[in-house]
Amino acid sequence: MTEANSNTELKEYFVQAGFVDSTELMADICDIPDRVFVMHNSYALVVGYAALPEENEADSSLMEAKERMHAFIRKALLVLENQKGLIVDGYLLIALHQAPRAEVKEVVRDIELDTKVCRKHVVWPVENGNGLERLQFVTILSLPDPLRGNSANATSFELSVEAKKLLAKYDELGSLERLLDAIKNGELADAN
Repeated sequence: MTEANSNTELKEYFVQAGFVDSTELMADICDIPDRVFVMHNSYALVVGYAALPEENEADSSLMEAKERMHAFIRKALLVLENQKGLIVDGYLLIALHQAPRAEVKEVVRDIELDTKVCRKHVVWPVENGNGLERLQFVTILSLPDPLRGNSANATSFELSVEAKKLLAKYDELGSLERLLDAIKNGELADAN
């Protein structure tokens, strides 16, 4: 699978999940590396990277690619938080051009278990060339669509009478410690 094909296919999945292109957002942050696409929605930033053929073959090359992309997404997330006030989840997707060899699969496992800074996933074309293997593990693509029809009929939340009494007593006493002492001393039992 070529870089263009893998990035195009991945982008389509993210568009269907409600993500938009982040080229404009990233322009103020840093340059987007070659072979990379960046997309976002209201709660997540996704960095997709089309691995070079040699990164698919050698475990050290794949780890180096992961580290480069890890540094890029870390920088982007820090700028979004510190300069723009946005706190979002980060996701790194590495797209291999073919299924990895057995020894490289161990590296894939290590990459996906590394949760520093962001979640990481590695995908590759299925054997018949129709789709991507392991895409079902990318949680942000697997989230169900919101139930839009029920949003207008949302039920309101109301505190129980007992909870309202606790809050009133907390407001009166001014601290959780005093409230706990009042409960221990049975002062709330008299309020019924």
